[in-house]
Amino acid sequence: MQTALAELEKCYFTLQSQIDTLSAACQTKDQRDALSAQYVKARQAYWSCVNKAFHDDDPQVASLASQLDAANAKLKVAVQQMGNISKVIDDITQAVSIGASLAKMVIP
Repeated sequence: MQTALAELEKCYFTLQSQIDTLSAACQTKDQRDALSAQYVKARQAYWSCVNKAFHDDDPQVASLASQLDAANAKLKVAVQQMGNISKVIDDITQAVSIGASLAKMVIP
């Protein structure tokens, strides 16, 4: 699997495996809505790239994949520690935003 797709998968599967726990930790409807929106964006980014390719030698693809790897590591810790849900949602938003940028670079 290409590095870029692997990072998109990691982001989406991390959220997918913890969505119930994350939702339960939300204290407001706005937090739940924000979480849900980011989950949908992560899912769309991943599935829009499945069975497609990236130019792995493209410096921008490599840079975004590297940024997403770092964001995924941060996301994994945030989800496991489940401290301040607002911060967790911010970490999710950061990872999903990078993933969405990366997904736009998939070869049509």
